[in-house]
Amino acid sequence: MAEKLNSKKILIFAVVLLVVFMTAFFAGCSSPTPEVNIPDIVGAIDFNIEDKAYGYLQDLAGEELKDRTLGTQGELDSAKYIASVMSDLGYESQYSSDGIQGLQGFKTSIKRFGGEEVADAQGYNVIFSKKSKAEKSNGEIILACQYDNLYSEKSDISGNLWSADGSYESGASVAILLTLAEALKDSTLDYDLTFAFFTCGCYGWKGAMNYVENLDRTQLDKIALVLNFAMLGGGDNWYIYTGESANSYGKYLYKCGEGHLTAVPKDRNPGQFYLTEDTRYRYTNIGMLSNQYYFDLKGIPTANFLSLNWEINDNPLFSEMRGKDNIYHTKGDTLENMIERKGEEAIKAQLFEVIRVTLTALDMSNQDTLKASLGVAKSELPNATAQNAKSANLANLIFKVVLIAGLVVASYVLKNYLNKNIDKYIKAKKAKETQASDGEETQIPFESGDAQSDVTTSQDKQKSEEKSKKEQDEDPFV
Repeated sequence: MAEKLNSKKILIFAVVLLVVFMTAFFAGCSSPTPEVNIPDIVGAIDFNIEDKAYGYLQDLAGEELKDRTLGTQGELDSAKYIASVMSDLGYESQYSSDGIQGLQGFKTSIKRFGGEEVADAQGYNVIFSKKSKAEKSNGEIILACQYDNLYSEKSDISGNLWSADGSYESGASVAILLTLAEALKDSTLDYDLTFAFFTCGCYGWKGAMNYVENLDRTQLDKIALVLNFAMLGGGDNWYIYTGESANSYGKYLYKCGEGHLTAVPKDRNPGQFYLTEDTRYRYTNIGMLSNQYYFDLKGIPTANFLSLNWEINDNPLFSEMRGKDNIYHTKGDTLENMIERKGEEAIKAQLFEVIRVTLTALDMSNQDTLKASLGVAKSELPNATAQNAKSANLANLIFKVVLIAGLVVASYVLKNYLNKNIDKYIKAKKAKETQASDGEETQIPFESGDAQSDVTTSQDKQKSEEKSKKEQDEDPFV
């Protein structure tokens, strides 16, 4: 009987502990939705956002800037154009190359798409900053994109060139960043702002890699968030990818764009190849594939803004529009083709929404919420060694199923145990009432004591022992 009592106590304790654990677990999975103020962005800016952005996009697709291929005069001319706009807006830079303020020159090795190996290709990042006007900055927010394209690359073995102005990759992103710089030039944020226009994006985002590698740990630790703008203006939907697990700043950014952007799908069409030898993950997906990747390697919170149609499985990585041929890294990546596919007004509308959501996220009325979400960002970074493309969501699902199954099993066992002993208790109670009239005693379940002393004959004693043994064998807790 003492063993039965202990089993009962252990069972009850286990069930209670399981219920408490599950309650805490599921509560932790559903953190409260952040409150976001949606300011009147249009009324606060003295220009039409969509027209301004579209104007920049037209400049980049124009005759003077359509060739932005790494290592060409066109790349340098494009860098000068971006630097000139940023300087005119009043932004400053600690970088200078070839006598041009804002340019960070560097050499890198690449392999041209035609097969040519280039050991010392010249590249230029364009970097400008604006210090916070707060008494103490909360850190640095980097707004980034690539500006290069593949215009002068050989697109086939016959030596034909790409000759595509790269409006999807990367003209629209540059246009968005320049428009954001103009909208934020007089802002009073609690964060330092850095606008980074990286080159070499078409060859593995080596411009961003070079920039990150030249920052020391103190500079890296100051970075609170990197907002990267990738392929935009040409897809059915647009998304904000904030990593391989849910986090507070991701929920905040999504709330800022709720109703306009599309949620990143759980099935992310992973590709099984490594981006770099020191990669944090043994797989990749389209959300990872841009400049922010190298910041992510350093443990810095990042978000990638991109447009495509992630739900289509025609191509594991790039499916921009349903029913249309993909244009990423093709001769079809031109503004003219984008207008034919999507329409000028639809392109403008997407540029507008991306800019509006970004300005909402950085607006002074939301600074406290932004600070709170970024305050826990680094502690929420996923444990990359424990994740892969399929198991990240699967592991959570399995864990929940196991917990639920454990509760169901425990409840079933508890039910059977109680039902069996209730029946015994009722029988014992009736027997006790009968014995009360005869002056005899009978053992009652859940009570200790030696009832065998009351057995008066060896035959009754033997039957009692056999019955006790049988009951013991049936009891799963003994």
